[in-house]
Amino acid sequence: MRTGEKIAICRKNHRLSQEDLASQLGISRQAVSRWETGETMPDCERIIQLSRLFGVSTDYLLLEERQTPDPTDGTGTAAALPAAPAEDAAEALRRRFRIGLGIALTLSGILIAITALILAALEAAQLTAWVTHLGRFGTALLESWRLPLLVIGGTIALIGVCVLVNEYWKLERAR
Repeated sequence: MRTGEKIAICRKNHRLSQEDLASQLGISRQAVSRWETGETMPDCERIIQLSRLFGVSTDYLLLEERQTPDPTDGTGTAAALPAAPAEDAAEALRRRFRIGLGIALTLSGILIAITALILAALEAAQLTAWVTHLGRFGTALLESWRLPLLVIGGTIALIGVCVLVNEYWKLERAR
């Protein structure tokens, strides 16, 4: 978003007309109009005045990548806590999807692994002899299809945890 667009948005948010803003800054209405259309840029002193008047940082007014105003202390400088980066609705939706996917994968993987262990325990209770040094349970787990099920469940749970940790670190880096 360009500086002129931000000035127009701030002016409208403060319910000011171009004439009202111009009179507060001691300039002509046409000057405000040229700023908002992008024909000209306000000078440094005017940027500072706009920053104080609208309660936003000068960075917000000048930098194109900033989409939302920073909270300020009224002097045009950013307040002690920096604002979180602006996040559009599509990115927020994708983030919620990834977090939901991570939770679903983790819980599904744990459920599959627990199911494999319970099935192995049930079979172990019916065994009269075992062929591994791990006893009945080891035989029931290793000598059947339950071990691959346990590995698949553990892998799915691990993938889910990795997705959640990745989203957590993205959020921490953004702060």
